[in-house]
Amino acid sequence: MFSNSRRDSEERSMTTPSIDIPKHLFEVPVYLPSLQPKLTPRAIQKAEAQLGVKLPAAYLAALRVQNGGYLRLSDHPSYLAPVDCLAGIGPRFPSILRHDWGDLKAYMSENKIKKPRRIDDLIPFCGDGHYHFCFDYRKRGRESEPCITYIDVECFDVDKVLAPDFLTFLHQLRAEQEPACGISTSQPIEAVAAALADASGCPLEDQGDWGHGYRTFHFDLPVADDKQGAWLTPNRVRRGFVRQDDPEYATLAARMPGFALRYPEHADCDYFLSTKVDTEAWRSLTRALSSLPYESRAIVLE
Repeated sequence: MFSNSRRDSEERSMTTPSIDIPKHLFEVPVYLPSLQPKLTPRAIQKAEAQLGVKLPAAYLAALRVQNGGYLRLSDHPSYLAPVDCLAGIGPRFPSILRHDWGDLKAYMSENKIKKPRRIDDLIPFCGDGHYHFCFDYRKRGRESEPCITYIDVECFDVDKVLAPDFLTFLHQLRAEQEPACGISTSQPIEAVAAALADASGCPLEDQGDWGHGYRTFHFDLPVADDKQGAWLTPNRVRRGFVRQDDPEYATLAARMPGFALRYPEHADCDYFLSTKVDTEAWRSLTRALSSLPYESRAIVLE
């Protein structure tokens, strides 16, 4: 027979609904230098003890999917700043354990800046030093569910609640939308790039794989469209990547072997031709693509 306390624990475990983390939250491939070690109960306990707060269940659920890193869903409807990464729990950057308000508090005190107030009760999980998205414990206390607040610590003019909790905040996020064409072919990407450059007359640059972990070809579109560019990229890429000049390359390169699709919802596409803005130059490039012996279709990458 189970004791009452153990039975109650089991019942809570069985009846608590799973947390609905958005699909495709994280970017593929994973940038391995930003990926923390696998999340453990002990790591959570130590983090909460160090921070002096109870971390949101939805945040921990997201870290069980991937312990920190860059986000595919990086646009928030407030348009205050990109939510480009999620700090994980661990020793790597970005880590929720590495924030320190000391210098900022000294600057605020010296300049008699009052906003944001009670900054010690804000725990940042994304930001660049000029702005931060934070777990905000100021209203409900450090043992309760925090709301999500954006603060500007460059101009000190924004201290704004964006969502009542982290799960709501996650479901507010959207991916940046890009006009694109999905391409299906067994030809290697360099052959597709060369054929499209010949058909369109657009200058072509092989940018290699240093920037994103997968090979990228850039097309210069006419100057009349303010030097708008287009990119040819693969769908199937390595699950994780680290640059060869990284001091930890030998260790990190083996962390996530194998391949994954950047956009699994477009699994029939081998490559994507994409741009940032739909212009006449872009439409001319897509017409050149349609003249080539590849299957292609218009899509929106998001």
